[in-house]
Amino acid sequence: MALERPKSLRELALEYLRKRIVDGTFQMGQVLSERKISEELGVSKSPVREALAQLRDEGLVQIEPQKGARVFTLTVDEVIQICDFRQVIECASFELALQRDPAGLAADIDKIVLKMAAKKDTGDEDAYIALDNEFHQLIFEHAGNDYLTASYTRYVGKISALRKLLSQLPKHTDLSFDEHSAIAEAVRKGDLMEVKALLAEHIDRTRKAYTKAADLLGAPVE
Repeated sequence: MALERPKSLRELALEYLRKRIVDGTFQMGQVLSERKISEELGVSKSPVREALAQLRDEGLVQIEPQKGARVFTLTVDEVIQICDFRQVIECASFELALQRDPAGLAADIDKIVLKMAAKKDTGDEDAYIALDNEFHQLIFEHAGNDYLTASYTRYVGKISALRKLLSQLPKHTDLSFDEHSAIAEAVRKGDLMEVKALLAEHIDRTRKAYTKAADLLGAPVE
């Protein structure tokens, strides 16, 4: 059995920062101090700087000369573009997944929805969001196209952070669960047209919810 390679200091810093941005510990627009982060992790500034550069490429961090790094912000226009991107790429992946592995996709999605129900009932919001992320990741795993997966993975951190942000809204999780359940049922039936219609409604609600609650969620004006 192959031994697992120890993680580098850069990878440890990357995981630490990404997790705290996605789960909302570091809030949108928050300044990130290389010195403070390196002290918290007990490492030099170099791996922290490298991790921040990677997160900049993922869209989770903005770095300005002379000003340093800060957590990304999302304008309403950016959220609309993210939703457009998701709708196109997830619909395409659903189509491939239903062609290539319909039974496997349905079985895995059903398992996730059952777990989502349990976490929703216990009020474990963070675990629910993690399962929400996994639900959508499954589409790409069963589509079997590395290029689609890579395109989605590039922005998955920002998409996950947006899910966490929207979870603050009233009834958001209840509505989210109902939508995921309906999509799972359509997948079981192998009804691609219904899957695409339900997915469009699901993503469009994200678009509308963020637009309506932009002030509450701290979205920038421009």
